[in-house]
Amino acid sequence: MSTKRILVVDDEAAIIELLRDVLTGQGYEVDSATIAEEALDLVHDTIYDAAIVDFNLPDMNGVTLHRQIRQMDEELGDKTLFTSGMMQSEKNIGYYSAHGMGFLTKPFEVQDVLDALDRMWTGKY
Repeated sequence: MSTKRILVVDDEAAIIELLRDVLTGQGYEVDSATIAEEALDLVHDTIYDAAIVDFNLPDMNGVTLHRQIRQMDEELGDKTLFTSGMMQSEKNIGYYSAHGMGFLTKPFEVQDVLDALDRMWTGKY
């Protein structure tokens, strides 16, 4: 089985570093971006098995980014996990649910991320 590649998109370097360390330690390959435009460039050039995306990026919100990712790679659009340190509106939560995506509130436990990825791979979101 090939190694799964994950895109981590967050404007906080500490979050990217933490997720990179944890995920590479679990055998994943990890690329990262700090803004949405950079993430879209990576999605254009690389095939990812999953994305972990901060909802509140400086250049674009998570729903807009997800819609653009989905247009470029529908399968990746189905394998997106959102994170945010801010309270989410019912509209956003409804969006996540309607598209079968997970959501973790920051600060999150590392095991919560790993569990969410496991649910994603098994289709038990």
